[in-house]
Amino acid sequence: MENFYRGPATLLTGAAEVPVDVALFTEESGAERAWSGTVRPEGEQRLWVELEGDTARLRLPDGRMGTVTLLGSGWGPVEVSGEGPLPT
Repeated sequence: MENFYRGPATLLTGAAEVPVDVALFTEESGAERAWSGTVRPEGEQRLWVELEGDTARLRLPDGRMGTVTLLGSGWGPVEVSGEGPLPT
């Protein structure tokens, strides 16, 4: 489905590249659509509190990219929102 992606990705923020699992979803269509989902760091890694409210890039295994805003941080899944095409 083109409006949903669940699987591995890399969160790129500054010089850090964090392996993550993501679940991304949109109900809209078109090039300028908003989307949201969750990002979960792999293993025991945690997303830093300093990232909350920051923008970062998500890179999927095939190289497609998307820009997200981190709406939270810490252990477990972190909510994100993105703009533009869903990177699926």
